[in-house]
Amino acid sequence: MGWNYRVLALKDGDYWYFQIHEVYYDKDGKPNGYSANCVGVGSSSLKDLEFVLDQMEECLSKPILSYDNFPEEWKEDK
Repeated sequence: MGWNYRVLALKDGDYWYFQIHEVYYDKDGKPNGYSANCVGVGSSSLKDLEFVLDQMEECLSKPILSYDNFPEEWKEDK
């Protein structure tokens, strides 16, 4: 089991709201959970802070996941 940062989408009324969470994976590499709260950015060194920000930026290139239908991918209502 591993984890990485992923964007999760939540519909709030007529609007979508996006947050970055830690997403956890089962032994087959499928998402099976996420952190209760969205993640903040902090570190004990600038080098480590840059690493965290790079990992967060990388999550923007992955499919967005749905809060309501986790672990399904988010699909915007048209």
